[in-house]
Amino acid sequence: MTVTDIILLLIVIAYSGYYLFDGLIQPFLGGKTVLTVRLRRRNYADQLIFAGIVVIIFINNRVHGGGGLTDLFLLLLTMVLLYGVIFYAPKARFKEKGFYYGLSYNAYAGIKKMKLSKDGVLVIECEKRRVLLFVRQEEDLEKILKMFVAHE
Repeated sequence: MTVTDIILLLIVIAYSGYYLFDGLIQPFLGGKTVLTVRLRRRNYADQLIFAGIVVIIFINNRVHGGGGLTDLFLLLLTMVLLYGVIFYAPKARFKEKGFYYGLSYNAYAGIKKMKLSKDGVLVIECEKRRVLLFVRQEEDLEKILKMFVAHE
């Protein structure tokens, strides 16, 4: 196993771990999920380009007689990336005492202020960082705002 194989394996494990954590583990963390909102995808074209580059690297590796394990890891990485591009949609999960967005948890008590931009982006200023929620539909935005009002 070469250094390249190890790096590819770590990348595949990281991507797969994130998707498994977000889809299977996070709904059960922090208590009952009160509201789950699917958000708009960002950087969709960039994700497609990255998956295409990995496919090109896979083809190049096959043509030039690369190792079988490297081919397998490149194929796995391509499949994981295509899953992320085609099927995965980011979500914000609102719990009783806070909300999850990505890998971070933000307590309702730690919210300093909220703003709404013209294009439907909810900006939440928390203690540690600023969270941008790119809402798909206005109805979801209304549900989120009702959730925040209920927990003030």
